[in-house]
Amino acid sequence: MSRLSKAGLAVCWMGMWMGMVAAQTSEGWKPGPASSYAARQTVEKITIAVEPYRDRERIRQSLGKFDPSRYGILPMLVVISNDSDRALQLDRMRVQWITADRQKIEPIEAQDVTRTGLSGRVDIGPSQSPYPFPRRRGRQKEYPEVGEREFVAPAVMAASRVYGFFYFRIGKGPDRLAGSHLYITGIRDATTGRDLLYFEIPLGGR
Repeated sequence: MSRLSKAGLAVCWMGMWMGMVAAQTSEGWKPGPASSYAARQTVEKITIAVEPYRDRERIRQSLGKFDPSRYGILPMLVVISNDSDRALQLDRMRVQWITADRQKIEPIEAQDVTRTGLSGRVDIGPSQSPYPFPRRRGRQKEYPEVGEREFVAPAVMAASRVYGFFYFRIGKGPDRLAGSHLYITGIRDATTGRDLLYFEIPLGGR
């Protein structure tokens, strides 16, 4: 694929994604800039911030009536601010939550989050759903916010930002955030296809 066609594809993806962001914002949910979060890292003018959501009131304000924490699921907000002069492709981005004891936990899809709630099942194992993005949303008529606010952005344009939730099965028991970090790879320059360096964002406990 030529450089021009790669950039054009990123622009098309971004156009679709901007419609999703507009819908999120119109519903009254808009996270702060990446620089406003304590857990963040900047690489090549790209800042990624992470905010685990454990407070039930904050979860209610962002995800509506459904409380994933009741079923051992931890929502993590990820905000990507692109302060560079180039578009970035996120379709191959991979996110892993790595605990202090080096367990690697993959995110699960929003449709699996609500399905877990309906069945009352808690499964600590990794998701069986394939990458890359975009992921299937499924039908979530009863709790639409869980799917609408899942991170599915395929790209981020220059001087722009994208955001959304990743959902992790954390189980019930000791605090697993202490000493953990979010590991992010696969972000690429949309023009050259070059991979950026990885992001490794410490989360800690609260």
